[in-house]
Amino acid sequence: MTKRLVLAGAAVVGLALTLRLWGLTTANELFIDEVTYSRLALSVSRGEWPNLAGEAFYLHPPLTFWLNGGITALFDLSPDPTTLVFQLRWVNALLGAAVVALGYLLLLRTTKPVVAVIGAVVLAADPFVLRNDSRVMLETPAFALILAGWLCLLVGLERRKWLIYLGGFLLGLAVLAKDVSAVPALLPVLLATLWKKTLPRKTALQVFGMALLPYAGYVIALAIAGRLPDWWNHKIGGLRRMAGLDQISGFNSPTAPSLLETLLGQLGRFGTSYVLLGLAVPAGVLALRSVRADRRLVGLVASVMGMLGLFSLAFGTLEEQMGYFVVVPGVLALGVVAVELPVRLRPALVTATAALLVAGLAFAAHARAVTDNGYQQAREFLDTKVPPGSRVGLTTPTAQFALHSGEGADLHVGTWTSLGALHRFRADYVLTQSRPLSLGYGYASPDLLPWLARHADPVFRTTGPSGGDTIVWKLDRAELAGAVRAGHLIPEVVAP
Repeated sequence: MTKRLVLAGAAVVGLALTLRLWGLTTANELFIDEVTYSRLALSVSRGEWPNLAGEAFYLHPPLTFWLNGGITALFDLSPDPTTLVFQLRWVNALLGAAVVALGYLLLLRTTKPVVAVIGAVVLAADPFVLRNDSRVMLETPAFALILAGWLCLLVGLERRKWLIYLGGFLLGLAVLAKDVSAVPALLPVLLATLWKKTLPRKTALQVFGMALLPYAGYVIALAIAGRLPDWWNHKIGGLRRMAGLDQISGFNSPTAPSLLETLLGQLGRFGTSYVLLGLAVPAGVLALRSVRADRRLVGLVASVMGMLGLFSLAFGTLEEQMGYFVVVPGVLALGVVAVELPVRLRPALVTATAALLVAGLAFAAHARAVTDNGYQQAREFLDTKVPPGSRVGLTTPTAQFALHSGEGADLHVGTWTSLGALHRFRADYVLTQSRPLSLGYGYASPDLLPWLARHADPVFRTTGPSGGDTIVWKLDRAELAGAVRAGHLIPEVVAP
């Protein structure tokens, strides 16, 4: 690799890291999964199996929890799960920059230097990828391992055969970070032996053999500890959710908001990401037609993940973070398509690429400059401005996870989501966030918000694009008691 390519790669990775560290604690609203994963990391830091309040957690495999737990113990990070979230976000920011670096190297091997630089900039600035890389999520470490594994495999196919074994092991580690990684990590290896003999069967067996080692070691450890039956029950539940048989979360669940309304509402934040999501499957399919085996492999990864995304859209558990697994390989496949397009289409390609780059960078700058940390600000207010001993009602799952775990002021908090519950537990305050409640993501009914606006005093308010208005309301107990006596209970829409 020439000095110029090294400098170009360093510049793009520097851009990626800058965008991920900019506004790391203020630009992304706290997400319920982040608090869950930080709790699991804390359990690991104490030398335990990943668990939540003593109950073993098997929905996701443990590699990321082991990583974050080890970092928590090594650097003596906060024992409070919510505070720990903002400390562990640094880990994903660094890994997200590594994803961009690996994407750049893969594009260098499969396309041209100019395409590699452009593709890496797209990954660095894509607002959807950027948001995931700036949160404590499983997709970023998993895909860093997937890209590292595929890079080792491609290099090993040309020279240094031992890298094939390392690549297989890294792909296996990706599955140990998140189960669904088996689709982009291993399914293409199988399909590559069938599609135009893209991968020799011997090589595929070598990859699979090494890839099975990490998860097999985990399962053996579970069996020795007597935990295998519980793990199996959780895995069956996870597979049922993935297949759409059990709709607990995601846009296809009964209480979820409209996907179309959500997409339209988020268009001003993630417009370029939606373009990339839409192009992922066509780009993957076109890359499959390449005469080069390495480019067909990229096409296989993008195709299988795009197809899984379409299945989730139609039948499965469709969650926003699934898009990360589609966008990243989709960008790599688009790079392959770009170098194989007929010459007559190059002017249109240059124009579309320039527009995508400018728009993506603009979206990224806006996403990092915005203040979107309503729960963090609300917690600081409750910890410092509310009298000790006050009773605070919570109305959303994220608030339930984040504030139940809080240190600070001597507050009594509870998930009290109806007027009846707020009255019964003698609540002094209630915390609401308008967007999740209005979309049906919260426990409380959307009707609670207009009642509070008429009968309670907003003592704290902040507004952000994710949560809308985050408000701490001071309740008037006489007004609350009167509403309950009149039978105006406003019951919760989802039981906490």
